[in-house]
Amino acid sequence: MHQQDKQFKTVKVKSNFHQFQLLPNRQIHRYKIELTNYSDINAQNAITIYRQKLTESLITFYCINFNIYSPVKIATQVLGGLNEGNEVQNVATLKYVESIDNGTKLQQILAKIVKQIISTQQGMVQIGKDKLFWPKKSHSFHEHKFEIWEGVQIVQKQFGVVIDCAYKILRQNTLLDDLLITKEVDRYEGMIVMTKYNQKFYKVDLIETGMSPKDLFITENGQETTFKEYYKQRYNIKLTDKQPLIKTMLKLKGKQEEKVIYLIPELCQLTGLNDTVKNNFSVMRDVAKITKPNAYDRIDLSEKFAKQINSTVKKGTNANLLDTWGLKLNNVSMNVEAKTVLPGTLMMGNDDIDLSSQNLNLDQQTQKKMYQMPDKKLVWVLIHYYKERGQEAKKLLLENIKQAISEYQFYGFYSQPVIKQLQEEREKALIQLCDDLKQECEQKQQNIEFIIFLLPGQKRNSRLYRCAKFISLQKIACPSQVVLEDTLTKNTRSIVNKIMVQICAKLGGVPWAIDKLPRLFQQQHTMICAAECYDRLHQIKHLAFCSTVDKNMTKYHSQILKGADYKGDNLKKCLISAMEVYKEKNTVFPQIVIIYRDGVSDGQIPVVLGDEFPQYDQAIKLINPQSKLILVVCNKRVAGKFYQAGHRPDNPASGTIVDSKEICEGQQPNFYLISQITRQGTSQPTLYKILHSDLPNIEDDIKVLTYKLCWLYYNFAGPIKIPAPVRYAHCLSEFIGSRYQRNDKDPFIPVEELVKKGVLFYI
Repeated sequence: MHQQDKQFKTVKVKSNFHQFQLLPNRQIHRYKIELTNYSDINAQNAITIYRQKLTESLITFYCINFNIYSPVKIATQVLGGLNEGNEVQNVATLKYVESIDNGTKLQQILAKIVKQIISTQQGMVQIGKDKLFWPKKSHSFHEHKFEIWEGVQIVQKQFGVVIDCAYKILRQNTLLDDLLITKEVDRYEGMIVMTKYNQKFYKVDLIETGMSPKDLFITENGQETTFKEYYKQRYNIKLTDKQPLIKTMLKLKGKQEEKVIYLIPELCQLTGLNDTVKNNFSVMRDVAKITKPNAYDRIDLSEKFAKQINSTVKKGTNANLLDTWGLKLNNVSMNVEAKTVLPGTLMMGNDDIDLSSQNLNLDQQTQKKMYQMPDKKLVWVLIHYYKERGQEAKKLLLENIKQAISEYQFYGFYSQPVIKQLQEEREKALIQLCDDLKQECEQKQQNIEFIIFLLPGQKRNSRLYRCAKFISLQKIACPSQVVLEDTLTKNTRSIVNKIMVQICAKLGGVPWAIDKLPRLFQQQHTMICAAECYDRLHQIKHLAFCSTVDKNMTKYHSQILKGADYKGDNLKKCLISAMEVYKEKNTVFPQIVIIYRDGVSDGQIPVVLGDEFPQYDQAIKLINPQSKLILVVCNKRVAGKFYQAGHRPDNPASGTIVDSKEICEGQQPNFYLISQITRQGTSQPTLYKILHSDLPNIEDDIKVLTYKLCWLYYNFAGPIKIPAPVRYAHCLSEFIGSRYQRNDKDPFIPVEELVKKGVLFYI
């Protein structure tokens, strides 16, 4: 028995997948258009010309790739001629080809039927291609001026559909209301708005400040009118003159080009929560009660909506849509076989933690000597604000750090920090203070290895946060920790404990490691990599690339490329650098290179294989052709959900893997993994696909490795939704990209000296 076989335990899980079934003695039939002089254009013309005749004979049909599918079987039938102006008549004939009850052709028909089902639900608003909402089932938060619509997401999968809960948050104020307060036109770009008059949703591409409702445009009927006149005549709405217009680009069905339309800000409701609400714990708790239903409620909605689908009536008739096609959707969702990966043991400095324990409390259990800590005394600095509150916060922080150092047996610092007071809450004052500090330490022949900035301000809203990080990245080239005075007012000891874990990781230590990694990746030198591009409207792109450099997969080389994305040879450069650093640390190149790429939907897979994979392949051939490459993509935005089967369904155990062929489709090996421990709402699985592997039969090893890596993120005590390297690449790209400003004299980028330290300075 292989090592990985012992790490799996078979379980049954319930899903939100519902299968279609053909009713007894019913089939779907395929027909072709035959012509005396055949061409695709002529075939399409024949279908258009004789659509009425086809409907009379077949009752209902779909045309897919010039094939005609219908639940009605008829003999070959002459439709008639095509009037092409030729002496020889081009005769069109409908010819029966075959009956089908499975395979790709049936999946194509089901896709059409699902699309028709979505578009014909009464009393529901469609958003995007697969979401429906009940406006009447709304939860209103009047005091905070927003409401939540309940809905469903319906995604076709093989021979069935996935049905899941969906929610849409609508603000009760319009874009114009908000714009009059903020006066910031750029902030709305990329937002989604809903037009009040017809409940349609659009993405804001630009706020056109040079336009107003008094501007002229051409209607669909070809008439010229102003926006103001149009809305008065069409909807009996009187518009305010003094407002800009919203520019949005609509993709035309079946075409490459886009159509520009203009919307009116006072008629567009904003969607999503504003920052004030997001920072209100009480309101967010109430929102979570609605938007994070438990397993039982999700299954209940899924099965009720399956019944609604079964009773869908074809538009314009009284005929049941599925009955017409001889189909029925199972009201009860599928039970499937799954397996759980045994998590193993978290390795600490003195003793280990059994992750299978029923009494697992990692926040407390990890408060002990960490796995690996700095092996020499380091100079550390504490900078705090001079005011009374800053003095109190400094005293509180130092008392708790002293206790934590003792408990964690963390002796990487000299016992007392160099303490400096900041006299003014201004960037210039902080920069000057640090310049003087650096000069002072250089005179003493000391290197500053770590800075704690104890600053005034609230979470995500400290005036000096960016400046403090800039100083550590550029001027002093050391990792740092920003602690805000307000965060120390409650649960101080717990907060300081978490800070100690981060400090260890930022200094190149290892807070914890995990045992029983797949033997293959322990016996051969293996490097894990992840790439992520920061790509926001009007901001410079940044490509982050994180790669492991040790056997335990806990230490990293982190790269950030300014103005770069996944194209060109950027990934090739990153992988070459990563392999060279790995060799510096281990004296050999990695024998196996595993690359995780996050945020890849099915539609993006050809792009990854066409643009990204060749870069990795070229890098390996150039640096070390003997290295084996494995490329895995992950997608967190999936509608599939899984639950522990039983009388009262619950979230599955951490480490549950679903790889059943009934659920997992596609040519590449793929699997769902629920890695996190979820105590509120429902666990969200991540879908992984192995797009390429130079090693055969690697699937089980990748499943185990992927789950194990989810435990190695040092900003959280427990498993996260994605492997740690993926999360670190995201943190690095966001940390640099969101703070980088074009007009900076010195860029917000780490200096080479800091990168070479190989520390997680960005978590």
